[in-house]
Amino acid sequence: MDAAECCEVSWGTVLDDSIILEVQRHLRTLYAARTLTSTQWKGDLHRAAVMGFIFRRQVPRTPSIVRWHAPSPSWFNLNTDGSSLGNPGLAGAACIIRDSAGHVHLAYQFALGTGTSVLAELTAVWRGMELALTHGLAPLVVEVDATTVISLLQSRALGKWEIQHMIMRIVCLQQLLVADVQHVFREANGAANHLAKEVASLQLTRVLHHDDITGILRGILCLDRLGVPHLRRG
Repeated sequence: MDAAECCEVSWGTVLDDSIILEVQRHLRTLYAARTLTSTQWKGDLHRAAVMGFIFRRQVPRTPSIVRWHAPSPSWFNLNTDGSSLGNPGLAGAACIIRDSAGHVHLAYQFALGTGTSVLAELTAVWRGMELALTHGLAPLVVEVDATTVISLLQSRALGKWEIQHMIMRIVCLQQLLVADVQHVFREANGAANHLAKEVASLQLTRVLHHDDITGILRGILCLDRLGVPHLRRG
């Protein structure tokens, strides 16, 4: 083997190693976000265990009643959601901030172009908290229907830099806003869900005030204020 062939082999090995490391980082992020399941390994659970991935047995859940809950007096509620049409595909993030009476202070839609659902969900939390900080809307209860976001924030997962960077920003904003980030079922997150799906499709970025709330969104907010329950199946 001459020098040129030797260099070619070495460079190929470096590329192979970098690809493997990138895949491993991506898998760690997915595992921390609880989007990896045992069925995705198709019986190779021993390989998952070698990488430190342990899966719990899924327990069926019974139907339950859920509803949107207003925050305590002097607190504000931030509902967030992200949407990706294709994952990856056209994506958008949205949030809505309300007070203890259920009145809207601000809503925000942010177009992301092409992106993943994880990126959209994290962007929604980050942008929403920045908006709350800018307008002095604190202390804050942040409600997210994506268990992915909750898991990533709890684990401080190491993964792709853009994800890790966003997690660090959110953690910092939590301290500045005295913010409590909580999981909420999707059925109780209808307003943010409606805004997220709309922005993913239309790809527009805008801030909405109380007078801009019309149509379906206005109806969802009215039902939330009245405490109308929703049935969650499973």
